[in-house]
Amino acid sequence: MGTDATDTDDFEDAVLDLRHANEFTDVENSAIVYVLRGWFGNLAGIPGSLEAGDDAWAFTTLAEHFVSLLNSDPAKRTPDRLSIKEKLLAKAKASQDALDTVLGAQNAEDERMNKETDDFVNQLVMELRRR
Repeated sequence: MGTDATDTDDFEDAVLDLRHANEFTDVENSAIVYVLRGWFGNLAGIPGSLEAGDDAWAFTTLAEHFVSLLNSDPAKRTPDRLSIKEKLLAKAKASQDALDTVLGAQNAEDERMNKETDDFVNQLVMELRRR
């Protein structure tokens, strides 16, 4: 049984949706890493860590929610939406950096998690394309 154009179109739409889900999961991974760092910093008695962690959560989650609303097809995203996305991601990153400063330590856990999910999505797409 061959694949007709409708099946192919549906498959490509599904791949776009999968990649889009991964895109905002990457942002969400950063949000959880930083809120937990702030909470644990607070439990360790580091002044300002709770507030900085909550700020990182708030701004990173805002960016995540906006990214989740973007068109799954990056080619169909408008310049205004892309500009808003970049500004939100920049604010999220600044709030994460502020928490790093309060804690006196850098963090790469979100980057590790994102690489893992990115690699999985890419592997899954390759497997599905072989079907």
